[in-house]
Amino acid sequence: MRADGGRVQIASRYAQVRQRMGNYVLLYDDERKPGLAMLVSLFGIEGFKSLNQELAAYTEQEAIEFLEYMAGEEAEADFTEDIVLPVTDEEWAEEEKRFQSLPEEQKAIATTQGGLFWSGFFSHFFNTLALMTHGAKLTALVPQAISGDDDAFLKAVQVDRLLLTHHPYFIERKQRAQDSGKEAEFLRALAYRESNPNLKGPIRYPALFFLFGVLESLQWLDDLKHDEILDLCDEMGLDRFQNRIEDVNYLTKRLRDYRRFQKTNGVSMH
Repeated sequence: MRADGGRVQIASRYAQVRQRMGNYVLLYDDERKPGLAMLVSLFGIEGFKSLNQELAAYTEQEAIEFLEYMAGEEAEADFTEDIVLPVTDEEWAEEEKRFQSLPEEQKAIATTQGGLFWSGFFSHFFNTLALMTHGAKLTALVPQAISGDDDAFLKAVQVDRLLLTHHPYFIERKQRAQDSGKEAEFLRALAYRESNPNLKGPIRYPALFFLFGVLESLQWLDDLKHDEILDLCDEMGLDRFQNRIEDVNYLTKRLRDYRRFQKTNGVSMH
């Protein structure tokens, strides 16, 4: 993304999936929806219903143990071991062949769960890009836009253009501006945001802030020790010198920069 000036390029096959799943932008209306879509995709609709019934009968200790499991590596392995995303044309063809071989009932289930998975995936992905670019998630910007905040509207559109083609409020707001003949300034600002790269913003360390944003979305940023976050940076291959995180003290400074950026942008992270 950096090599292309901050403009997000999605591989063509996945770009087609995103267009077909374009209604995922409706998940931005509520902070809880992206995570819920992903959770239901992993458990299945019936499995999710059963899980809710089981959770209702849990004791407090059993609920704590379940949450600890869900946050751990074992759960991650259990849920992701069967997720294999095709890359080559041959792999795509093999997946299509496998899908077509399923009984019709299984096809319907796979289609529903696949739609939920990609909806959760893309909404999480662009939510985090918004954190990098504007210091606020789309699940914060979109409700603000719907309540009449045009600045939030423009910021949201810059990050995820599909809002303008798949979200009823964004479609209506643009159409209203075009029809009125009195909102030339808004339309100029909208055209400017549409032409901007998704990641064009005042953030000096985008990859580092991306990591901070992911950790904050998981509510881990305040819980991890700074040396643990530095270890994560190393594992991700973030250049210490380039990101000015040569040691724990420097990482602490970058975290302060991150918090300062949030405050100066005047938007909530949640």
